[in-house]
Amino acid sequence: MLLDSQSDSRFTSRSPSAPRSLRLAGMAALAYILVIIYASLQPFVDWRDLHGEFGNFLFAPWPRWITIDDVLFNFVAYVPLGFLLTLAWSVRWNTRIAVVMAAISCVALSLVLETAQQHLPARIASNVDLLINSFGGAVGALIAPLFAPGRRLGAELALLRGRWFVTGARGDSVLVLAGLWLIAQLHTPLVAFGNGDLRSSLELAGLIAYTPGSYLAAEAGVVMLNTAGLGLLLASAARDTAAGYWRALALIVAGACVLNAAAALLVLRAPNPWNWLTPGVGIGLGAALVLLLVLTRLPHRGRAAVALLALAAAVILVNITPANPYRPMPPHLLQGHASHILSFASMTRALSDLWPFLAMLCALFSLTARRKAGY
Repeated sequence: MLLDSQSDSRFTSRSPSAPRSLRLAGMAALAYILVIIYASLQPFVDWRDLHGEFGNFLFAPWPRWITIDDVLFNFVAYVPLGFLLTLAWSVRWNTRIAVVMAAISCVALSLVLETAQQHLPARIASNVDLLINSFGGAVGALIAPLFAPGRRLGAELALLRGRWFVTGARGDSVLVLAGLWLIAQLHTPLVAFGNGDLRSSLELAGLIAYTPGSYLAAEAGVVMLNTAGLGLLLASAARDTAAGYWRALALIVAGACVLNAAAALLVLRAPNPWNWLTPGVGIGLGAALVLLLVLTRLPHRGRAAVALLALAAAVILVNITPANPYRPMPPHLLQGHASHILSFASMTRALSDLWPFLAMLCALFSLTARRKAGY
């Protein structure tokens, strides 16, 4: 059982690294909640009065057809939230209470957001979504005790975190951003790793005409700058840039590649999930590796400064990269049946759009904070 007597004590009972790990989970949970709220309520315009329809969606008849997409994408969106909330609240409560509170919180958040969606013409409140979201949050909450610092796997992860990265808010913030970057890879932008693409939101016109050469150069540049920026941000919080740092970076980049393939397969329904791994992406990853081998020799604040510059340059470049006419929107995403895919995509897109700015803010704080401060 996940909630056996051995785990009924607080998660912190076995590992000296547990309090830091649980604080990290709390920061990650808060960030994830903000992303869910943003994705669920955007575009935040044309709010309307309900005129007696408040809460009617709770008692509406279920739709005649519920596809696997309806279930999968809503379920997946809330599993991480239940997982993170359980770990975060285990600081205050024992395992059973933390799991129950995390599950209840997921239900409450989903209920509030579905109710708020009644006020938005562009959104549809659904009792099916509420049920699936709640189930996903409950499953995540039940899985969390396996990774608690009091368990063997959780304790080993907590020790690795303390061995590879500095303690305190600086290390926690960087690791939360790395986790959010991984989730952002489930978005399918114009360019792989192309976070911060605001053209569709701000209606920006392309500044560079499409040619095979211009697109290849821009694609390689975006991948190089984003990957190098992430790597330097990690290095700014690393205890050293020996084997531990490179292992962590390799795991994160490998995970991003797998998630890009998963998004291509599940969201775009591409016949080959590795089509995104183009020559431009390969060149960009190779160039980022070369840059990191050189720039990680800088002191910690120097790494943060260059990370800030690289991420800012990546945002500029991705917003002037020419559109690829050979990568159109798949037909199934243009149909009404894909509403839940689009809802999930709106969450990952919001995270992809916001991530580089959060990362730049983190790098800026690293530069301005005093060395003796917790951050």
